[in-house]
Amino acid sequence: MEDRLLARRAQHPGLKPNLRRRRGRIAIVTDSACALPVNRATGELELGVLGSSIECVPIPVMIDHPHHAAQIYPEASPELDRDLPLAVAAGTPVRTSRPSPGRLAAAYRRLQKQGYAGIVSVHLSAKLSGTYDAARLAAAEVDIPVVVVDTRQAGLAQGQAVLEAAITGRLGGTLQETAAAAERAAAATFTSFAVPSLEQLRRGGRINTLASILGSLLWIKPLLGLRNGEVALLETPRTWPRALERLEAVSLAAAAERTSPLIGVHTFGDYPTALRLAKAMEGVSAEPVPVLELPPGVAAHLGLGAVAVTVTAGT
Repeated sequence: MEDRLLARRAQHPGLKPNLRRRRGRIAIVTDSACALPVNRATGELELGVLGSSIECVPIPVMIDHPHHAAQIYPEASPELDRDLPLAVAAGTPVRTSRPSPGRLAAAYRRLQKQGYAGIVSVHLSAKLSGTYDAARLAAAEVDIPVVVVDTRQAGLAQGQAVLEAAITGRLGGTLQETAAAAERAAAATFTSFAVPSLEQLRRGGRINTLASILGSLLWIKPLLGLRNGEVALLETPRTWPRALERLEAVSLAAAAERTSPLIGVHTFGDYPTALRLAKAMEGVSAEPVPVLELPPGVAAHLGLGAVAVTVTAGT
């Protein structure tokens, strides 16, 4: 990520080499659906100097264990990494919740105390989560200027918008310019994914019941995507190998339509398949193709075996 920052800095030779602005600094707040790498011990993003201006607020996950009280996991943790796949595999109800407005407001105030002049808060699609609304409520409670961006995306599609905002702010962009950078990156991203079963999406209310029944009755392994912030049916392959084949094909087509495409691959519990998919597409990506586990708040709704690809236009 620092390589991208340095490459962009090279286009602005008047900037100081250390890339550290002292006045008018813009901070970025996001949520854990962004899929950017997090240090589990500290909760901080592992993005080098770029990560110093980004704060990530976790999306809580709740597992309704059948024989004892529901357990809330307010942070990503080894315990959640262990319990979430077991719960999904067993059919145990799993829910997610938006971060509270109070927690977001606390993050905004913390950044204000650090000397930032404004904040761009970049979040998961408002049609999938209440996080965007919580951020708007939090923004109204603080004195520092906050612009809230609905990316209409999730996963690394959202993460790329966060990175573009952070780079723009780091290189001297205003609050409005930084927010616009996030919006452009999100709008220029194609997100598609395949799931072995629609059951988790149905349980979470992310698709309608009719689509779930159709998939179950006809043994369809659907190819899905995020369109206008919602889960949309793209194609209806009848086998899992065919669904993965089409996922690769539509992603490569999306890459061909974009300048310097940046590709990322996600999975929940099927790393070998995701790795094969990444290798098949690395020749067309402007950067190495990362293979990332889906964030818990997203994995809880897509289910075990899900594989996703994001394609973002580079700059």
